[in-house]
Amino acid sequence: MYISKDNRFEKYEIINKNVLKYIVIILMLFDHICSFFPFTSTPVIIVGIISRLTAPTMALSIAEGYHYTRNIDKYMKRMLIFSIISYIPYNMCRTAYINPFHLYPGSIIPKFMSASGTVFIDPNVFISSINSTLAINESSVIFTLFLGLITIYLWDKINIPNYLKLAITLFILWLSAFSNWDYYLILLCLIFYFFREDPKKMWALYTVVALLYIFTVRLFANPFHFAFTMDFQIHKIGMFLVPLFFLMYNGKSGKKSAFNKWFFYIFYPGHLLILGLIRFLV
Repeated sequence: MYISKDNRFEKYEIINKNVLKYIVIILMLFDHICSFFPFTSTPVIIVGIISRLTAPTMALSIAEGYHYTRNIDKYMKRMLIFSIISYIPYNMCRTAYINPFHLYPGSIIPKFMSASGTVFIDPNVFISSINSTLAINESSVIFTLFLGLITIYLWDKINIPNYLKLAITLFILWLSAFSNWDYYLILLCLIFYFFREDPKKMWALYTVVALLYIFTVRLFANPFHFAFTMDFQIHKIGMFLVPLFFLMYNGKSGKKSAFNKWFFYIFYPGHLLILGLIRFLV
């Protein structure tokens, strides 16, 4: 369904949404281990290439989840709650600090310790940090997916002029600079939902976004500093494995159970918390 409407591809459609989800979880775990710990070897590069399947598949899950959900309000609340729950574990994992607001290269709210041990905020340094090109504490990919879900809902259900929708979408894309995978993932959520019945257009647009990601054309070094940066990284070519991976997806949800519904939401912050504690202790 997501590759072509040609029936010749049906024999390859052997994976339902549940299986897809668990494959992504395994790939994500290996990717995070390789990303947050100092490994450098060919196998790690290979894992990095394969694990580029993770985020686009999450975007597909959001598009499919929006299409099939019986209660969009509960779906959005669930994504928001788990994005908040995941914030501290994610930043622990990426910074190796227990306190995610600890001053490290990139903190937007720097805290300083006086000789007496009192924590205070220097407003001059705060303003300076806003104007700097340092990265800030990010929200996890769950928050980016939440923004993608909101953007789909905006264009699908909200009855306002398109120019207002565009303005809100641009604001959401800017806001995504605070979170992992930023605007790429939001665009993929929109593409996978609105072009799900037109594979040719969908994959043409996907290719554009993939190329933006591969060459790291960033709109913001951080949300307070406009900049373009370009940097090719070999593992990002894994984005072009996504169409082949989706070739195996049959569009079915698989067995419905509480375990299948909640496992990812629990696993995501849980594995980040464990990896963050390991980084802190090692």
